[in-house]
Amino acid sequence: MKTTLSQTLAALGLAVLIAASSCQKMDRPPMNIIPDDTARINGPLQFYAPFEDSPDDSAQYQKGSATAITFVDGVTGKAYKGASNGQIQYPSAVRMANMTSFTVSFWMNTEKHDGGAQAIFMLPNTEDFWGNLFATIEGNNNPDDNSMLLKFNFAGNWVEFNGNNGLERLPDMYGRWRHLAFTYDESTSKFAAYLDGEPLALPAAVTDRVKDGAPLGPLAFSNVSRFVIGGYQQHIGIRTPADAWMLHYTGMLDQFRVHTRALSATEIAELYTTRQ
Repeated sequence: MKTTLSQTLAALGLAVLIAASSCQKMDRPPMNIIPDDTARINGPLQFYAPFEDSPDDSAQYQKGSATAITFVDGVTGKAYKGASNGQIQYPSAVRMANMTSFTVSFWMNTEKHDGGAQAIFMLPNTEDFWGNLFATIEGNNNPDDNSMLLKFNFAGNWVEFNGNNGLERLPDMYGRWRHLAFTYDESTSKFAAYLDGEPLALPAAVTDRVKDGAPLGPLAFSNVSRFVIGGYQQHIGIRTPADAWMLHYTGMLDQFRVHTRALSATEIAELYTTRQ
């Protein structure tokens, strides 16, 4: 018996339908949609350590390598608690290495120490004794004086809160939480410092940064490698050995941030009032 073309096509269609109905339904695996991290990676917040039972950097998702530190109750959640040999080392300086302006902000709560200078943090310079960006606290063994001699350095520019040249020692700094912020703006060549959200009164010789008689302009850090909280670069194997006066920071820290631009006074006040 001859089979017509229409009969052949009908038979093929029926076979396809039967095959389709008899096939097992397979679940497709869920799609992994990776968010675009470009804005975060290139954004001004290049380092953020909230210290929530972790040494990690939440801005760039860096793993921190912690030594001898602990986590205690802080301003918001948990906080860093240092030790005489305590620090956190980060493998990369990320875009902090190339920042031409900055804001460094953090909460601190520490007790007096005797002897040398404790390093709160340091952005290392592998070819220099001093790092590119850091803050240190000198010892205070005076029971009647609760002020702090803090030294801040950025790209070789020293700012020493020591009671001289119009820079007062930081008042009432021990045994309580205080918020500190330091900024430099390349567009104005101005440095500023804030305590508990309020700008400190600094002389023009400190705020107006110059080089060779001209405004300092964009910063240029050199030979940057890694980042350390709670110690000097010498404590992480850069320009070793560490001198005896170079001490680890033994106090507490919380909400440690580095921006690659100078935050405004309003923005810094908000960090303080919102306990960030």
